Amino acid sequence: MHDLKNKIVVALVALLALGFVACAGTSENSGAKDAASGSNEVSAQVKDALYEGQQQDKQALLEIMFNNFIAAVREGAPADTLYAFLTDTSEYWLDTLENHARTYNAEAIDTCQFYEAYSIILYRLYEREHLWATDEDRMLFMMLSKSGMFDRLTNLPLGPMKVKNDRGSIGLAKSPEVPIMIFEWDDKEWKLNLPETIPLITKGIESIAVKKNWTARKLALYWIEKEYRMTYSRLDESLLEPIGF
Repeated sequence: MHDLKNKIVVALVALLALGFVACAGTSENSGAKDAASGSNEVSAQVKDALYEGQQQDKQALLEIMFNNFIAAVREGAPADTLYAFLTDTSEYWLDTLENHARTYNAEAIDTCQFYEAYSIILYRLYEREHLWATDEDRMLFMMLSKSGMFDRLTNLPLGPMKVKNDRGSIGLAKSPEVPIMIFEWDDKEWKLNLPETIPLITKGIESIAVKKNWTARKLALYWIEKEYRMTYSRLDESLLEPIGF
């Protein structure tokens, strides 16, 4: 009987010991999980803070870039200076558009978007009226020179800069959430994406074509006639054909 009691006591002690170990293990695991959870929360907060700081830095750089760009346009900066503010796709787009202005006939212009047709016809008006101040980079000059297409179309109060990741934008003060200019982060600096920007600038004008059921070509001629009728004559379909370049 005495041996049996001893065995029972030993068994109880063993069970209690196992219980203590299990509780200790559970407590340790719970503590480890809490520590890991807290660490993850801190890590997420650090990442959020770093991201927010990067976005603020990018916004400050975008504002500086934009002010420098506007100053360069209004001071009549040379082509190399202006190209430095543009994306590589912008330079390629300007070259392609200038080639179209030299070669496209009326039928080919019908395949263009409004902003392309407008640029082509305006380029030909510059050519016919001898308005060029340069022998090279003429489409760039027409777009970005002082009182050029870009300067005239954006000579309105602008809203605040917006930055999201590697994309930046700016809208008009009266509708700041609607972008009219698009910028791209190029490794360490901002660049203006011209082929994405020009369609946004001319979007309001394009609504006329929708209302009147006009082609882009007809709207482009109408708008150029509206802008230049007090200065130049023959703002008509003769501008739809190449001008002996």
